[in-house]
Amino acid sequence: PANLQESLANGTVTKHLASFTPQPGDTVLIPAGTVHSLADVIVFEIQENSDVTFRLYDWNHVDAKTGKPRALQVDAAMACINFSQGELKPVVPVLEEALPVRREQLFACAHFDLWRLSGNEPFMVGLAGTTRVLVCIDGEAELEHAWTDYTLRKGDVMLLPAEVGACVCQPSAAVVLLEISLPEKA
Repeated sequence: PANLQESLANGTVTKHLASFTPQPGDTVLIPAGTVHSLADVIVFEIQENSDVTFRLYDWNHVDAKTGKPRALQVDAAMACINFSQGELKPVVPVLEEALPVRREQLFACAHFDLWRLSGNEPFMVGLAGTTRVLVCIDGEAELEHAWTDYTLRKGDVMLLPAEVGACVCQPSAAVVLLEISLPEKA
């Protein structure tokens, strides 16, 4: 903490932060209490509802509306940082299935489970009795449920209520989806 406070005061904080250049498709689990920043990337973020962000450092940005630097919350941020945590890197997906869909588990944590599904042949999404969220991150597909087709295009998000259960996903060509669920209770 003292080193971080000193580097904030003398403007050298960026020299003390671990970093990496993400590649398309990389996934990173960022636990609460992790100092982090993003630049020049498009991300899909799953998080607990908190509506709290503490700005520790702002890369000398100026608020376009006021012409002044944005407010920092250094004391509050310092109180939340997990200083025992090591450097973060992208996770290595776990391949659960290869055909007819490539199903990779990206995360299974206390708050959510996340899979990446990619394929160009029909495959199943969802699970009976489990609420799921689908996010189309590339391509297009039709989701078939109760004799109705629902189009899913890049950027679309769809909630599958638990009572919907499993559905057939019919890709138009290659499609990549994220499938998210709450973890099962033991």
